[in-house]
Amino acid sequence: MITTVLTSQVRSNLASVIMGGSYTAAKPNFVQWGTGPTPALATDETISDPLGSRAVISGTFTQTSTSGDTLFLQGSLTSSAPQTITNLGLFTNQSSTAVTTLSTQLNPGSGNTSVQVSSTAGFPSSYPFDVQALSEVMTVVTGTGNTWTVTRAANGSPISTNVIPAGTRLVGGSGTANGNLFLKTSFSGGLNLNPGDTLNFKISLQFV
Repeated sequence: MITTVLTSQVRSNLASVIMGGSYTAAKPNFVQWGTGPTPALATDETISDPLGSRAVISGTFTQTSTSGDTLFLQGSLTSSAPQTITNLGLFTNQSSTAVTTLSTQLNPGSGNTSVQVSSTAGFPSSYPFDVQALSEVMTVVTGTGNTWTVTRAANGSPISTNVIPAGTRLVGGSGTANGNLFLKTSFSGGLNLNPGDTLNFKISLQFV
């Protein structure tokens, strides 16, 4: 099964544009895929276990019912090794975001806010910024060395009801080089690719 969601972050930004807000919508010109286990949710800010570099995609407005009512996006990614792709996302920034791992497990519950990470390289040195572990987005509000203090279940994301084990990847979200995640697709069971296999995708987003 393939699941595609338009993220809540982008929905909010589009509403701001319509209502005359100061936000200027950026185009989702870049795609990246990942190998992580979590399904696509509207509250996601990035993809699960990102892999490789982001590729440039093309986007045009076409007609479904009326002129210009559909955003048509297309692009391709080529596998460099045997791998199982589980998700992909469209982004406003080309640069890949920073990724680190949990050094110790993170227990469930909003009161567990101290996060030990293996490295902070690539992440902002000022706060706040968001990271995502599995389906949960967390806002990093301060930090010392490789210890972050976070607010759990940020951006309306579900708080983990299970232990998030050591070694789990934390991927930079809002406030990092990630940019905005426009939409995300997950593939139940994954797509098994061999070296040289190319995934071509076409996405039509109709405004009704």
